[in-house]
Amino acid sequence: MICLTLFALPVVLADCKYHRIPNIYLIFIAYYVGLERVIFGVASFKVVIVFIFFSIMAVMVMGMGMGDVKLLFLAVLALNLAGLSELFALLLWIYVAAALQIILITCLQRQIPRTIALALAIILGCGLYLAAGSAPSLQEYAHALVNSR
Repeated sequence: MICLTLFALPVVLADCKYHRIPNIYLIFIAYYVGLERVIFGVASFKVVIVFIFFSIMAVMVMGMGMGDVKLLFLAVLALNLAGLSELFALLLWIYVAAALQIILITCLQRQIPRTIALALAIILGCGLYLAAGSAPSLQEYAHALVNSR
């Protein structure tokens, strides 16, 4: 995740300016993430297979760019998701970030964008996923509130 964070700014800037993610950044991220997965292993191959199926559908049906798919694949590998629920939570946060990006662009430009630079939503979605995962659950808050004497 460190490498993804390190290259987040240049990837987002390149995607916002040119609507392309340069492979050179993705190669550096892939080396680091690949080395990490070789050493520590992959938590769930089922998640990787489902994500590959999702990626094919995203490219064919939704028109997602290959640079975005490669960046998202590297993010999934970097996060080392253990279950399908974690994958779906990550994708949900990415969609939330993309929706906020569309709303912001619409408010600033007074028109709905036809395409968006998805790298920003991917990076923000990963951050939101990590932030939501480290936050205590509502049940823990309720338990602490009830037992706070």
